[in-house]
Amino acid sequence: MRMIRHGARRRSTRFLLRRRAPGTLPLASKEQSVSAAALPVRIIRAFLSPAILGMVTKIYIPMLFPITFLIWLVAATIDGWLGLAGGFLPSPANYGVAVAFFVTGAVWWLWTYEQLTRMGEGSPSPTAGRTQKLVVRGIYAYCRNPSIWGKLFGVWAVGIAMNSTTFVFGLVPLLVMGSLIEKVVRQEPQLVEVFGPDYEDYRKQVPLFFPWGIIMPSRRYRGPAAD
Repeated sequence: MRMIRHGARRRSTRFLLRRRAPGTLPLASKEQSVSAAALPVRIIRAFLSPAILGMVTKIYIPMLFPITFLIWLVAATIDGWLGLAGGFLPSPANYGVAVAFFVTGAVWWLWTYEQLTRMGEGSPSPTAGRTQKLVVRGIYAYCRNPSIWGKLFGVWAVGIAMNSTTFVFGLVPLLVMGSLIEKVVRQEPQLVEVFGPDYEDYRKQVPLFFPWGIIMPSRRYRGPAAD
């Protein structure tokens, strides 16, 4: 569900995609689904893959981790101004909750990217090459941006460990809102340019963030629209 990069390969691919009729783009097939028993192994392999490790070492560690720490400093300052320095959870219970949130977020994040790399035949990392197929199966049949949930739980874990009320209930929702706006404004027009009507059809059927299709079948991906 990502666009292909770089150089001549990108130009030639975009040219071919524009010549295709709607509904003829390569989509991840149902046969590429994975059994529940094999899922833990695939998640571990996904984490050890060059694409995921590259994202962690080149993006998350040098950029996102320091930014998260700075956000916590801002939140701690605001907590002090508002008289919320005592936190919202008893200590040390907050550390146990933080670990649970972090593990949940990490597993979810890896699971979504495992599906993206396997069914999309590519990588979520721009430096390793984008996916070559539009992924519309698995968790992506219910939500267009499922990996944000993993990141959300991971960032929440930091705020809970620091026991910062402002961080958890104020800044984290703002971060998620900003991330979703960025995806709608910047990323999705690129995906429409590459995948054309196929992505537009997928976008009409599947929610941006909340996986409503779990309880409402009409809000999950049902296949290309009939002409």
